[in-house]
Amino acid sequence: MNTLIVDDQEENRYLLEALLKGNGHDVQSVANGAEALQRLKPGGIDLIISDILMPVMDGFELCRKVKSDESLRHIPFIVYTATYTGPQDEAFAFKIGADRFIQKPCEPDVFMEAIRDVMTSARRVDIASTPQHEEEIFKLYNERLVRKLEQKMLQLEKEVQMRKEADETLRESREKYKSILDNIEDGYYEVDLAGNLTFFNHSTCRILGYSSAELMGMNYREYMNTENAEKVFQTFHRVFTTGEPSRAVDWEIITKDGTRHLDTSVSLIRNAEGNAIGFRGVARDVTEHRNAEKENIRLMKQLQQAQKLESIGRLAGGVAHDFNNLLSVILGYGELLLESMDRNHPHHEPLELIYQAGMRARELTRQLLAFSRKQVLEMQIMDINSVAAGFEKLLQRMIGEDIQLNLALTATPLTVRADTAQLEQVLMNLAVNARDAMPDGGILTIETAVVELDSAYAEKKPGVSPGSYAMISVSDTGCGMTKDTLDRIFEPFFTTKDREKGTGLGLATSYGIIKQHEGNIWVYSEPDKGTVFKIYLPLCVEKNEVKVLPSKLSPPVTASATVLIVEDDPSVRKLAGLILSGHGYTVIESNNVTDAIAKAAALSGPIHLVLTDVVMPQMKGPEVFEKICEHHPNARVLYMSGYTDNMIACHGVLNQGVQFIQKPFTAQGLLEKCRKVLYI
Repeated sequence: MNTLIVDDQEENRYLLEALLKGNGHDVQSVANGAEALQRLKPGGIDLIISDILMPVMDGFELCRKVKSDESLRHIPFIVYTATYTGPQDEAFAFKIGADRFIQKPCEPDVFMEAIRDVMTSARRVDIASTPQHEEEIFKLYNERLVRKLEQKMLQLEKEVQMRKEADETLRESREKYKSILDNIEDGYYEVDLAGNLTFFNHSTCRILGYSSAELMGMNYREYMNTENAEKVFQTFHRVFTTGEPSRAVDWEIITKDGTRHLDTSVSLIRNAEGNAIGFRGVARDVTEHRNAEKENIRLMKQLQQAQKLESIGRLAGGVAHDFNNLLSVILGYGELLLESMDRNHPHHEPLELIYQAGMRARELTRQLLAFSRKQVLEMQIMDINSVAAGFEKLLQRMIGEDIQLNLALTATPLTVRADTAQLEQVLMNLAVNARDAMPDGGILTIETAVVELDSAYAEKKPGVSPGSYAMISVSDTGCGMTKDTLDRIFEPFFTTKDREKGTGLGLATSYGIIKQHEGNIWVYSEPDKGTVFKIYLPLCVEKNEVKVLPSKLSPPVTASATVLIVEDDPSVRKLAGLILSGHGYTVIESNNVTDAIAKAAALSGPIHLVLTDVVMPQMKGPEVFEKICEHHPNARVLYMSGYTDNMIACHGVLNQGVQFIQKPFTAQGLLEKCRKVLYI
């Protein structure tokens, strides 16, 4: 049979459909009497099973209309209802034409037996025989309907009153609950299964930056990016499926003022029947803690990098003295031999190669000393703009025609205390790296400016002191660098270039030079987005002291100057004596400080120049010279050392006006320095 079920409750329709289909019936269902009449028009329905109380059109009205219609009255009609007030309901159902009246609930077997009985002996009632009969039925129907509605209204009123009382109790409980929650620092929230906020405390509003009215009903996806929203969804899903709460989930939320990090707990909310209806949890704002952790990690990395560079610098400075003495001997004797040897001599070319290798070794040593901030600087007050402008033509020739060089210098001078040659070396190193990063051409920009570094900036940059600085920016449009490269950019011998194109000391040297000038150098770069080096040097307010130097040094007069050499290293002492005596000087060598003082006291003639090492056993260079001056007050002094500037400075050798030559030196370098000291 094809059965039509009429019931406004979906679960009731579902149960009847399952029962009837299980017994071989074809089933259709609708939600009220009006829909049932529409479905009956095409025909094909063998049985109608209807509830009584339904919206739009109830079951009694549907039964009356079906039995009043000539084309439908043959269809058996079963009233199946849970609304039963007594035998009068059943009597009324039969009076208007119903074939069977069944009260819910009913055993399935009993129900199916009733259907079979109806289909075999359906009761036929003709309610439209006379107008008087129809009027009587209609009157009875209205009375029954009014009573049913009255009963339903009373039931609804009771339910509404009970709901009001329950809601009021819940509201009072919530108000008390919320007053407690509003006094805690952490945020408390409740959301429904879709993630819409349904309840929260004052701290939640404060953390998110929204008012209570704005937050109510807001979905979590509205204050999170896609990545964090997916994280929340996965957390909710896990808690929903397992029933187990999650603790300390890290969520990043978007507030009205930016982003915040929350450590959040999530647990399931269940109703009285035990069904899941939402989620609740506590959210703790840990933004400051997270930022502090990130800052600590960043500072720790910077500290480790600085310590690594410092340890390399100490290593370089530690070997400088002995290595410089060795290089002095190699370069000095090599130069003397080359001067005395004919170019056609078979040993001339090998000796030339040895000498050139020694010069390269000296340059490497100087670069390492520059990196370790141990080299001797000739500091003077100078204008950075003048250095950059004077270097422009040389830089342009060096970087090539396919790279555009732009200078953006301040209109007013930027005075700093610096070694001009060393700053030029830094600019050259940065320009060379920029050129190599732009093999197909590009733009190299050198910019200067006055900047104020405040305490907030200084706190983020270890070693930086607040104050006024001259800023030099060197930027290119080249290939840029990765983060791994940036982390090692200032390490000695680290390079991304081919072995033949660089030693990896250019940027390390630049780093050391700027640090020795009490400045800072930072690099900013991304792959394919170019590179910017920014140098900060302390501004100087002192006036420049102009030194007048002779345009040309007077040539030495043979045997006209006596030089006392004080050097504890015999190889260096013999080399210096050989160089000076070979160019007309009268040389007195002493192998220790006691011998030097004794020879000076015994000498009746003048000593014009004392060439002394700075650091020696028993007595230091300045002390030796002071003793010699007791017998030769007009003597001049030239200090030499292979130690670094820290060691030399502590002996007062780097004071203004004191003459000094750094080991390793060449023969020509020593002669020029002696000539300068004697004849300036």
